[in-house]
Amino acid sequence: MASMFLLFVVVLVALVAGGVGYALGRASVPPQTEDGTALAERDAFIEQLRELAWQHRDVSPELSTIVIDEIATRHRRLSGPND
Repeated sequence: MASMFLLFVVVLVALVAGGVGYALGRASVPPQTEDGTALAERDAFIEQLRELAWQHRDVSPELSTIVIDEIATRHRRLSGPND
C-alpha cells in the first residue's frame, strides 16, 4: 500500500513539474506583435551576424563565406522570385 502511495506521489510531482516547465517555456518565447517587432529584431540580428562575418573574414575566410552565403541564400528563398 505504501509503494502505491509513493508511486502516486511521484507521478503527481512529475505531472506538476511538467506543467510548470511547459508554462515557463511558453512564457519565455517572445510574443509575435502585430507591428512585427519580433520579426524586425530577428532581421536586425541576422544583419548583425552577416556584418560580423564580413568584418572578421580575415580570421576564417572559409567560415565567413559559408555564413554570408547561407544568409544570402535564405534571404533569396524567403523573398521569393517577385522581389
